[in-house]
Amino acid sequence: MEFLADLKSLFSFAHANWHLAAIEIFLIVAIAYAVLRMLRGTLGAEIARGAVLLMVTFIVGLYASKLFNLGNLQAILESLVGVSLFALVVIFQPEIRRLLVRIGESAMSDAKRKTVNLAKEITESAFHISELNQIGALIVVERKSQTGTFIESGAPVDSLISARVLNTIFTKNSPLHDGATIIKNGRIAASHCLLPLSENVEVCRGLGTRHRAAVGLSEITDAIAVIISEETGRVSVALGGQLSPPLDYEGLLKLLTKELAETAVGEPKEIKS
Repeated sequence: MEFLADLKSLFSFAHANWHLAAIEIFLIVAIAYAVLRMLRGTLGAEIARGAVLLMVTFIVGLYASKLFNLGNLQAILESLVGVSLFALVVIFQPEIRRLLVRIGESAMSDAKRKTVNLAKEITESAFHISELNQIGALIVVERKSQTGTFIESGAPVDSLISARVLNTIFTKNSPLHDGATIIKNGRIAASHCLLPLSENVEVCRGLGTRHRAAVGLSEITDAIAVIISEETGRVSVALGGQLSPPLDYEGLLKLLTKELAETAVGEPKEIKS
């Protein structure tokens, strides 16, 4: 008789709270689906399936222990749930990090994401090249002013922008490493391009041809020119007819990200380190 009374109480509870139970079940299933979708094709997928089954078992057990007032069982299950959640965070730390990165990327506008990626790829390449011995480079990014005349003076490349491609272009034995590589609309348009040399004695005193070419282009266009010195490996930027002091990795990345994000360029301005 006592069993029948408990069973009747269980059915009464389920009938009175069926809508809440349905919402909770839906949320659990949705979260489980999202987790499994995120981990699909990874080593953590099988572990995730087992973890989801285990968590569902714990939740059902907690409901039953509360309904039938099984205090000891409820305390044990609550402790196991806490330990299991901590274990899952440790086990799936790489996957959680990737998920957070994806969330951050999805919140970023497409234009901003492209700008950040372009600045990062150029910066990585510039400092890879700077670490090599006696390898100079000149990387130009077109903005609003057209650089078609200078692109036509070089060898067509038409490649997606990446640090690896830039590093390949600027190797000692590459026939394309001399001259400038010009990036247009997020793609490497051409390499081995000829640029006009600046005649500004104040800015270019003591500088080589690569730096004078970068400053010269920046005097007549709003393009950004990143120069890696062949003699010293120092990285600097020509913009608006001015040449920046040597920049470190963070300095170059910050400058490129800021300048490439600007849709309008005003009068030539002095570059600050």
